[in-house]
Amino acid sequence: MSAYAAANQPDTGAIRHVLDDPPPFHSKLLEYGERPYWSPDGSRIVFVERNYGDIAEMDFATRRVRRLTHGLGDHHTFLRVLFMHNGDYILIGPKEFKDRDTSRHVESEMWWMDREAKRPPVPLGRRFFEGMGVSWIAPRITYAVSGRNDPSLGAPDVFECHVTELVYEDGVAQLGPDRVIYRAESGSGHAPEPQDFRHEDTEVIMAEYLRRPLRTDESPRCTVKGVEVATGRVRTYIAERPVHNECEGIFPDNEHSCLESSVDEYEGGPQPTDLWKLKLDGSGRRVRMTRMCDYRPWRATNSNVSPDGRWLAFMVNRQGDEPGYGRGLGLLDLAAWEASLAGHAWETAPVEEGW
Repeated sequence: MSAYAAANQPDTGAIRHVLDDPPPFHSKLLEYGERPYWSPDGSRIVFVERNYGDIAEMDFATRRVRRLTHGLGDHHTFLRVLFMHNGDYILIGPKEFKDRDTSRHVESEMWWMDREAKRPPVPLGRRFFEGMGVSWIAPRITYAVSGRNDPSLGAPDVFECHVTELVYEDGVAQLGPDRVIYRAESGSGHAPEPQDFRHEDTEVIMAEYLRRPLRTDESPRCTVKGVEVATGRVRTYIAERPVHNECEGIFPDNEHSCLESSVDEYEGGPQPTDLWKLKLDGSGRRVRMTRMCDYRPWRATNSNVSPDGRWLAFMVNRQGDEPGYGRGLGLLDLAAWEASLAGHAWETAPVEEGW
């Protein structure tokens, strides 16, 4: 259990990095970094250098790393970064670090940066909950706001999911037309987090965390749902007791999502996670992609599929680390994996309505 003692702390070298001798089809991109995200043309991977730190990107062909926000502007406390469809960047994080709860769950906000990273990130003026989804076809984002981010919602545990257009003025993005597509009322126990658009932005795929009074030792911990943007109709894609199942990146076919799942949970240690491929048709069909849980205490999280569907970039950390705290970036050869027996070992997970 000593392997869990240094949660959220830099590695000392006492524990061998899991990607130094990886499972089949896996390889190491970097020994550091968090939350990788592919560029629209698949040539680069942008990532957070360290927790509440700067943004960098890797040229995929050469594996050279370019630091983007280091020395650029006054703010360097980012938690996430994504590409827009036009190559501009969306950054997520607070203006300054205060503590892990306030800075992540209350004061984290959205920023825009030009595709050349020539000017400092520009705050867009909205605090929100956790991550967001970015359209592949338009300057459009989806995200959730809680009552902790915006007290006008009435209570800290109220959540609203938004779809917002970004408009440009003098070459700089700003928030434009906005609509609420989903609302979780106070006391419902639901905490939604939109993650991706699909089907020409007609549906938003979201993770929905369960909190008290819904969450118990026997309930799901997180479910995957879809919200139809035009009607608000909600569909459940996986709800499994007592498992954490969280969507983590859409496949280019729009028919599958990466799934961060704790289905391997075992007694005597913190929550493990590995990455699976989930069919988004309501069947609960899934197949395991990564094998980090075989190398205790490591786990795989926070993935993103390349635009051509050829590669899966993902983050590794240790069981017990705060979600999002990165200890390196890995790569899964999806083509080789899909051609193997492992790529055909589909199983069916529960899809239980009512959560």
